[in-house]
Amino acid sequence: MARGNNTYVYGNTARALRPIEQEVRSPRRLSTKSRKNIKRDSAMNPGFMIFMTLAMVLTGIVCVQYIRLQSSLTTYVNTISAMEIELQSLRAENDDYESRIKGAIGLENIKKRAMDDLGMTYASDDQIVTYNSDGTDYVRQFVSLQ
Repeated sequence: MARGNNTYVYGNTARALRPIEQEVRSPRRLSTKSRKNIKRDSAMNPGFMIFMTLAMVLTGIVCVQYIRLQSSLTTYVNTISAMEIELQSLRAENDDYESRIKGAIGLENIKKRAMDDLGMTYASDDQIVTYNSDGTDYVRQFVSLQ
């Protein structure tokens, strides 16, 4: 087995390696100019603070408006949902009434009421008038027949 850059270890476990010793560097002393730059960069100036405060307030206002719009949208969706349910109920009720009306009024009922209650009778032979059609689709009343 060769040692060096191309070390290959045979087997299924890795061998423990010797730790590499590193040099411990002592902290350097910074120049006064560098210390002033670091202090200036780490301190927040009033302009930056005002800008950040305004950005936070604006972000808060946008978030509150967004939540209000979402709430009103949810309210509208719920209202529409309730109205659609009411519309379906009214349509079903209307269809029920219509079918009852159609079932209650039949031709036999109309004929019976006309003959019994209103005194109507069938036309006799002398009341029936026949005519020859000239091919038009309608008949004019009150035209003298010859």
